[in-house]
Amino acid sequence: MPTVDEARAHCAAILAGLDDDTLEYVAGAVFDDEDAGTVLPEDDLVDFLVPMLDELCDGDEDAARGKAKQLWAALASGSDAAPKETKPADVRRAPISLGKGPTTALEAKVLREQEELRKGVAAVEIVYDRSVGDDGESAAARKDAERLAARQAYLANEAARQSAELAAELEEARVVAARSRLSGEASGSRLAAIELGPFQLPNPGGGADLIENASMILVPGHRYGLIGRNGKGKSTLLKFLASRRVGGLDKSTSVHYVSQELHLSEEQEEWRPAALVVEADVERRLLLAESAELAAKAEAKDYAPDAAEQKRRSEVEEALIQIDAEGAPGRAHALLHNLGFPEALMDRPMRALSGGWRVRAALAAALFAKPDVLLLDEPTNHLSIAAVLWLARELSCSSTWQSRVVVVVSHDRHFLDAATTDSMHISGAARKLTLHRMCYSAWAEKREEQQKALQKRAQLRNEKKTKLEAYAGHGFKYGGSSSQINMMQRKANEAAKLDEEAAAEAAETADLAEDAELPLNLAAGGKLRGPIARLENVAFRYPGMDSDLFANVDMGLDSDSRVCLLGENGDGKTTLVKVMLGHLAPTAGLVTVDRGARVALVNQHHADQLAYDKTPLAFMLDKFPGDGSLQHEQDLRSHLAGCGVMAAQQATPSGALSGGQRSRVALAAVSYARPHLLVLDEPTNNLDLEAVAALAAAVEAFQGGVVLVSHDQFFVQRVAREVFVVGKGAVTKQESFEAYRNAMAKKLAKQSS
Repeated sequence: MPTVDEARAHCAAILAGLDDDTLEYVAGAVFDDEDAGTVLPEDDLVDFLVPMLDELCDGDEDAARGKAKQLWAALASGSDAAPKETKPADVRRAPISLGKGPTTALEAKVLREQEELRKGVAAVEIVYDRSVGDDGESAAARKDAERLAARQAYLANEAARQSAELAAELEEARVVAARSRLSGEASGSRLAAIELGPFQLPNPGGGADLIENASMILVPGHRYGLIGRNGKGKSTLLKFLASRRVGGLDKSTSVHYVSQELHLSEEQEEWRPAALVVEADVERRLLLAESAELAAKAEAKDYAPDAAEQKRRSEVEEALIQIDAEGAPGRAHALLHNLGFPEALMDRPMRALSGGWRVRAALAAALFAKPDVLLLDEPTNHLSIAAVLWLARELSCSSTWQSRVVVVVSHDRHFLDAATTDSMHISGAARKLTLHRMCYSAWAEKREEQQKALQKRAQLRNEKKTKLEAYAGHGFKYGGSSSQINMMQRKANEAAKLDEEAAAEAAETADLAEDAELPLNLAAGGKLRGPIARLENVAFRYPGMDSDLFANVDMGLDSDSRVCLLGENGDGKTTLVKVMLGHLAPTAGLVTVDRGARVALVNQHHADQLAYDKTPLAFMLDKFPGDGSLQHEQDLRSHLAGCGVMAAQQATPSGALSGGQRSRVALAAVSYARPHLLVLDEPTNNLDLEAVAALAAAVEAFQGGVVLVSHDQFFVQRVAREVFVVGKGAVTKQESFEAYRNAMAKKLAKQSS
């Protein structure tokens, strides 16, 4: 009979990709009798889950049913499943998917029953966008989906294998470093600069090295922001440093690396988050093990310790006192709390936590370990803005990091500016690594000036060359005196020298052009007369909850809205969006949604729908076949170009495009449907800094409504006009994002004083 924790673990593993709110809800709703541990009958569980998995499975009902059956099998293997007729599925649990009408009999049935349930509680109109997707799939499309799924499964398994190997390698290196320090063998001081290189950074996918002949000096007390376009080697370089594949990193130097995905051993999966954090202090762990070993010896019959053993035992006990070993659990708990961990999750095993909470625990463990070198790969991806502000303050103000090295990759420029002292830039075009003694914003400003200067030089050179060539060409054609012909030849030579000058600048041009981002244009459906959605005194709670997730919510959305929802993971932001749009019926209050409004959802996985073997143009033609004419194809080409996907990229298989380019293709598909409302759920997580800026500019210019859930301070500041904080059972409007951020900063300063 599965427990609730086991159900959560199965849901997190099999339904990976669902938001935390929905995972928590599903884990509690799969039971027919939670106390007895019996799960719903298979058919009921499948009917309940399939509509909820529509978005996760890209509208593939067969895939959704497969996942639902897989979950039922995993749960039922340890449960006496309830008989089929004991309990009908609670239709309130089945939300209608955004972007489609009730195209299946199941969805139509759920819709009808939800409408009946809402009578007397709330008058809700459901919005459907029939321009997005089609329930009928060709055999070829299904085969494409199967190939893509198989490829993604292979890549996921390979990534997991490599992550496990790297985790074991890093753990062994941490133990070696700790033993070296405890034994007094450590060479060098923690305050000494670390000189690394020269080294080459190999391309994991094969081909030319990502970086050639690189060297770096890491100075304790400096915090480095590692920047560069996606796919140019930032994460690869962090792994390279963590695994000590560069010369100059002493074995006694402790290194802790936090990747975007967390791999744990079977034993660690059973640990509580605080235990994972405490065990990251390897020196404490080794000292406790030695203390226990010495204590066991002392209790043995006829044991007579010699002077050396007695001295060692005293040294070990003194060392444990010095590091306050007994206070470690309390410090670990405080760290988790500062990173936004709710008390309800503290007692769950790691295997029962979603990916975001697992990475938060890993981040807390890295901070707790206080390594000589801390390597962080996108640490803010799963943090709330409050937690991001705390982390930036911890890295920049804590005395711990004044004698250590931090290297961080992040797409959040505000975080980089607050947390780092220097910038290290990877140029894919030049295949080089350069150090800049400035934060990201200062570097970006300098970079923009260099780009403008280069463009100006190129423009003047081209204008001069055109005049020289015209003069020389005209003279050679019509002849003239010898002096005139000599003058024409000199002009031709000057034009040739300009070509040589341009060729000499080609590498610099490619380097600077790499960091330039094309504009992105998002087409909208035009203004609507009335509100797109209206919430009046709305409350919501999932079945089985003791209290409302939120209550007394009053807000509206129209074509000019720029609404941002802030709050901790699991506090209800995504659920509120679903209630706004009619995906979930409120338990109290009134929700009205314009039936004619087209709504588009953009989340952090929006680029994953692109098959790797298809070009952007083929993807758009599949999604929007139109009348099959050449004119329609040309319209799609023009639309892609308007979204920054140029002709060469339109004919390139998606697997060869960068993450930012694939994101542009997905956004092109979203805007081709001309939505009236954009719902952006953490849209920046897989983008680089330049792509985030381009998306922010596009959303600013979008002629429709916007609902945003994001932790990226730059993006929120650029886009939001109304800011609401979801949490503690309420949805609270803020004066502005700047006011909210300043209040949080003052609160953090007060707590640390």
